[in-house]
Amino acid sequence: MYNQIEKNEIENVNRYKDRLSNINKDFDIGLFIYITKKNSLWILLTIILMVLAAFLYLRYTAPIFSSQSIIQIKKSNQANRLLDVEDYYETNDISAELEILQSNIIVERAIKSLPLEVSYYTQGQFLTNEIYSNNPFDVNILWKDSTMGSRKVMIDFVSKEKGTLSWHEGEKIVRQNVHFNQKVELPFAHLVISINNYEHIKNETTAVKPISYFFIINDLQTLVKDVLSRLKIFVVNINAKTVSIAYDDINRIKTKDIVSSVIREFKVYNVEKKKQSSKQILEFLNDQIYNVYEKQRVSEKEIQDFKRENFLPDVDDYSRIMIDRISQLNEAQVDLEVQISLLEEVKKEIDKNGENIDIYKLLPLLIASTYDNSLKQLVDNLNQELIHKQKLLFSNKEDNSLLKELDFQIDIQKKLIVSSINNLLLRFENRSKTLIEKISDLEQDFLNVPEQEIRLVRLKRNYDINEKFYTLLMEKKSEYAISQEGFVSDIEILVRAFTPTSPISPNKKLIFIGFIVAGIIISLIIVIIKYLVHNQITSINEIIKYSQSNVSVLGIIPKYKKDIPVSQLIVNQNPKSLIAESFRSIRTNLQFITSKKGPKLMAVTSTVSGEGKTFIAINLGGIIAYSGKKVIILDLDMRKPKIHLGFNTENTRGMSTLLIEKDTIENCIHHSKQENLDFITAGPVPPNPSELIINGELEKIIATLKETYDLIIVDNPPVGIVTDGIAVIKEADYPLYIFRSEYSKKNFVQNVDRLITENKIKNLAVILNGVDSKKRGYGYGYGYGYGYGYGYGYGYGYGYGYGYGYYDENDKAETGWRKYLKRSKK
Repeated sequence: MYNQIEKNEIENVNRYKDRLSNINKDFDIGLFIYITKKNSLWILLTIILMVLAAFLYLRYTAPIFSSQSIIQIKKSNQANRLLDVEDYYETNDISAELEILQSNIIVERAIKSLPLEVSYYTQGQFLTNEIYSNNPFDVNILWKDSTMGSRKVMIDFVSKEKGTLSWHEGEKIVRQNVHFNQKVELPFAHLVISINNYEHIKNETTAVKPISYFFIINDLQTLVKDVLSRLKIFVVNINAKTVSIAYDDINRIKTKDIVSSVIREFKVYNVEKKKQSSKQILEFLNDQIYNVYEKQRVSEKEIQDFKRENFLPDVDDYSRIMIDRISQLNEAQVDLEVQISLLEEVKKEIDKNGENIDIYKLLPLLIASTYDNSLKQLVDNLNQELIHKQKLLFSNKEDNSLLKELDFQIDIQKKLIVSSINNLLLRFENRSKTLIEKISDLEQDFLNVPEQEIRLVRLKRNYDINEKFYTLLMEKKSEYAISQEGFVSDIEILVRAFTPTSPISPNKKLIFIGFIVAGIIISLIIVIIKYLVHNQITSINEIIKYSQSNVSVLGIIPKYKKDIPVSQLIVNQNPKSLIAESFRSIRTNLQFITSKKGPKLMAVTSTVSGEGKTFIAINLGGIIAYSGKKVIILDLDMRKPKIHLGFNTENTRGMSTLLIEKDTIENCIHHSKQENLDFITAGPVPPNPSELIINGELEKIIATLKETYDLIIVDNPPVGIVTDGIAVIKEADYPLYIFRSEYSKKNFVQNVDRLITENKIKNLAVILNGVDSKKRGYGYGYGYGYGYGYGYGYGYGYGYGYGYGYYDENDKAETGWRKYLKRSKK
């Protein structure tokens, strides 16, 4: 037996869960539109507020200006091309130039060339503006503490001659009176303040909306970081090597000056770096020229002294022939010795640093020698590897695997060059020995020449060698001197920086559109949230959809537009009104519920208080009384009686006193102003209304009233909270269940199913009260599928808790903006 009861309970709970799961499954466009229109005032208000927010944002946001210039990095040198001097520092890539362009070096030089040591500002109520040019006063810094960083100083102008400076020292404000055009000694700086336009200052500081002035003594490194953060550099066309340089700031003149200054300093730096490589070569050539010149001077003096001592004006023809032959060999020997000398300088540099010599120092030395094709090819390959490395450094980190592999290849190439130099030097030395041997052979044939002439020939040979070497070095020096003077910047300005006329930010059109879209999105989110949490019944179709028991629909009652403090009879006030016609329609539909003849019993109930069951009972009784039938209304809602309020009468006696047999029916019947409509109030609130209803007296009272009245309407307590009225509903000919549009929860429909399936109540019909007729297009004719699982705590005790206090819940009048607007009109 116990197992059977437990099984039945489980089945009931599962069946109840299944009913709840049918709620809120599908998206309902009709409900969504209805909620959207219902909240249209809030949507409009949200959009208006967002437009206002956009206006305030634009009003109190400092505009940002941007100046732009486009340059081209040509990477060519006219002097080198003219003299056919190869520049191994020249590359076809601009990544290194881009790094230099956006480096601290260039920006720092640009800042130093502009009047940015002191920045001047005006402070309004909301906005701060920088005065970059035409500032009404100047601050000349004589000395400043290099460790102070940037320092803000407020300035108040007392008169044209004096004022007050103030600044923060921790949380304390320090003030100091100063005289203009005189040296001012502050703890962190010495300066002189000069006034340029006192009338302008006076007008601005004494206006209706006065402004104040302050200046900032800038820290160079902080300023460099700030400029770099605003500087935008990017490649426009990699093939054309064009680069865009832009700067953003609240001061439009300052944007142009900074862009122009950065480009100017970059051009100067570019020329300086190009001259630096030629300078190294010229220093080497000057050292060699000095050494050769000294040797040549010594050789010349030896020849002169020898001729003077031996009285040898010249040599004879035979000797001249021999000398010419020897001179030809000597010329070849001179060329070799020049190359050997240059390579020995290179080898000396290599021996000094070992194989770890900096390749960037090695290249200038190699440029000055006319090495053979094998070494030239190695140097060319090395130069290409270095160019490739520069490109990778621009786009990769130093620990990149490609860079490590490239460094390995460069190291191998460098070792090959060092080995080739040693081999080439050895080859030149062997060739030189061969030439010396040939010269010695000729000198052996020259034995018949007098010894003095032979000695003179040797002296001239040394002199010729030095002269040849000296001439070669001077030619090279001339070439590189011309090349150095011919250096011009690789930077060509294609589009010059301009002073912007309109700000790039904030974009008014975009801001307004953005804020409006944000308002629409916020409104949509609000509507979606309201849609998701919407749990009120709005249409008859919802009741039908959520019910599992084929509930009958008796009709709908439109919303009464006027505020009424209590449920009362209104169908007699305007019999032709829409609400009166609705009650007539319900009166007509009652005949389809039962065909029973004779007096009828109507039981009216709802789930919770406030759904309009008393209102329905009074006015349905009134409309039926209009048809000539005698109607009496019984207030059985003894916990919270309202019938006496609706008819504006006392409640000293009624159903509670009748059920305890304290009064007679005749004494408790009240007659309304409408013919054929009587009522019995609830009477004093008893401590045990449930027991009174089931004590058997109620059946006697109803039986007695049926002898006089055609229809007895019982206003029962809500069955969703208490079960007092279920017994009456079971016996009723017209059991009516009331829902209120936009008030009753969707899961209240489950109570109707419970009454039909579990309490076996037949002919139960529902009425939807409070329907807004103006919103039918949005709220009716749709089956809304929403349910958010109101946990009932299902059991046989019917202890359903909705959170609606039965003893303190009042009928609700219109709420929201409409109520507020109506009250404001009053």
